[in-house]
Amino acid sequence: MKTKVDVLLHPIRMRIVQQLLLGKPLTIAQLVDALGDVPQATLYRHMNLLLKANQIEIIDTKKVKGTEERVFSVRKENLHIPDDEIETSSQEDHVRYFSVFHNHLLRQATAYLTETSPRQYKQDGFAYWNTPLHLTDEEFQELVQSMNKCIEAVIHNEPTPERVTRIFAGAFIPQNSQG
Repeated sequence: MKTKVDVLLHPIRMRIVQQLLLGKPLTIAQLVDALGDVPQATLYRHMNLLLKANQIEIIDTKKVKGTEERVFSVRKENLHIPDDEIETSSQEDHVRYFSVFHNHLLRQATAYLTETSPRQYKQDGFAYWNTPLHLTDEEFQELVQSMNKCIEAVIHNEPTPERVTRIFAGAFIPQNSQG
């Protein structure tokens, strides 16, 4: 069996999980439509792997034209990658994981940018930046705790017509001190 990080940080499985995190449970047919470029047979393979790894679950079944259609939901409580998997993965694995993560963000940003006028970016809250922060280890931990507290306050908000879904992604990349 693959490690949890290998299961989750795969380009197609990452897209499946992200799609299911957008709010409502989906069938395979709905996921095929939502993802657009993933063949149904490929989707079934990845869904079975996510089911086996306990990252998604079947929350309902319906009879449709004589066959059983399953409705899937993500198991949010199981998405955390354990520290021991992070610490025992090789440097090459981490480069690959970061590349998958980055490519996923690039795909999402490209879709938004090609469908939206630049005049809409500010109103929608589209932004990207890179800011060096000079922090002691204690200051860094305080920043992370503060950010986590802010995110935890809104992470369980359910989708509504008034709420716009915005992807928040971040990375802290330590730099070698020069000076």
